[in-house]
Amino acid sequence: MKRMKYIGLLIINLLLCHPALAQNVKIIFDTDMDSDVDDVGALAMLHGFANLGNAEILAVMVSSLNPWSPGAVDVINTYYGRPGIPIGAVQRFGVYHKSKYARSLCEEFKYNTQLDEDTPEATMLYRKTLASQQDTSVVVVTVGDLTNLSNLLKSGPDQFSGLNGIDLVRKKVKRLICMGGRYPADVDPNPWGNFKPDPRSTRHVVAEWPTRIYFTGGGAFADSVQTGKIFFLEKYKHTPMAHAYKLYLKGWNRSWHHSADIIAVYVAIKGHLPYFRLEERGYNHIFEDGTNLWRLAPRDDRHYLISEFAKGIDPNAIAAKFDSLMAPEK
Repeated sequence: MKRMKYIGLLIINLLLCHPALAQNVKIIFDTDMDSDVDDVGALAMLHGFANLGNAEILAVMVSSLNPWSPGAVDVINTYYGRPGIPIGAVQRFGVYHKSKYARSLCEEFKYNTQLDEDTPEATMLYRKTLASQQDTSVVVVTVGDLTNLSNLLKSGPDQFSGLNGIDLVRKKVKRLICMGGRYPADVDPNPWGNFKPDPRSTRHVVAEWPTRIYFTGGGAFADSVQTGKIFFLEKYKHTPMAHAYKLYLKGWNRSWHHSADIIAVYVAIKGHLPYFRLEERGYNHIFEDGTNLWRLAPRDDRHYLISEFAKGIDPNAIAAKFDSLMAPEK
């Protein structure tokens, strides 16, 4: 009897020490939801984790000035049965990207049309959401431009909190998962990706963000995990996700896409194991134009990199797992 009691207490302690097992991971998801379609897959996966009880989506922030992006987010949230998730967006000063699917999603599927004119400002919604949460309980995942995060860090006290932005983040955020750049280096100055369209915000966040930052990369690493195939199955062809993927991939002659943003969401909920290798040495150096280089020295205790597979891992097996998590089952 004593042995069974001891084992029971041990299990309880293990659960308490492992947040992913003990409770939902509280997520704020920051996306551009415009120029690439893996944002759609990433939000779909986040809802998949929420359906499993692994995640609680506190809010979704849009970093793009594309007027259809907030509505596209709401289309996906509504499809998964969560139309009440607050959505905020960058206002006035930000990056505009064209989108092959955002407007079409809003025209073809149900969404909250109030977002057309009255989308809450992202900085305000960040501060309101963070202030209402327990200390060090929120995981922020950014898969778009870093404009909203920079504005949050620069924000001052308001009706939601007497803390400035940096102190509010330090108090409430557990970690930041940041999809951006290519590793070990991206030296192409053309302004594509998540770091280069708004390089000032990128440099600010990478330098000043007060919690740990787990960077996840694109390029060949993300291309190796070919996801989205599930949306081309007959049973899912009328979903918003299938609509977006088909529009985006039209002319590509394939039924899959890379998983850059999707990897970031998985890491936010489950961590890097068992699929990925964690680089703990060095730091992410951001140049003035937003290009980046992972330097192995000196060490920045806030910076971690996930841009390689763990030994013996088959990217096809990861893709199958990710597709199953994105499956639009209500």
